[in-house]
Amino acid sequence: MNKTNQSIEEMLNLIVVISRQFGVLQKESSQCCGITTIQSHILYEIKCAPKLSLNDLAEKLNLDNSTISRHIHDLVKKDLVLRQSDSKDRRFVTLDLTEQGAALEKEISNMMFAWILDILSYLPKDKKESTFSELKLLSEAINKSKYCCQPPI
Repeated sequence: MNKTNQSIEEMLNLIVVISRQFGVLQKESSQCCGITTIQSHILYEIKCAPKLSLNDLAEKLNLDNSTISRHIHDLVKKDLVLRQSDSKDRRFVTLDLTEQGAALEKEISNMMFAWILDILSYLPKDKKESTFSELKLLSEAINKSKYCCQPPI
């Protein structure tokens, strides 16, 4: 195996391991609160963009509308999300967090924040900023890739 292929193999391994590790943190933070990881992502996205449409949410999470609708239905039943139809076009639905949904999202975000702070405490002080910059750069490259972020057909 040449050096380039070896580097790509190592990068693939790192991404898989980091994805798995972070996924476990996300799963633990949401399941302790009685929701799925996807539902946790939904609460976060609605917090970031109140009055988010169902279609925009599906696009942000790279999920189809029927999957999003099922999760929203569950979150509405749990009194975590408000689903509101537009007065002019009932097919257009916007989403907001209820008070209980906002509190739960904050609880999950606080857990994630604490975990990230703990993770950062193991990095050398002079590497924290560059780690953030490199992760941001990697995220931007992933988003530009023709293989990334295509909604399912």
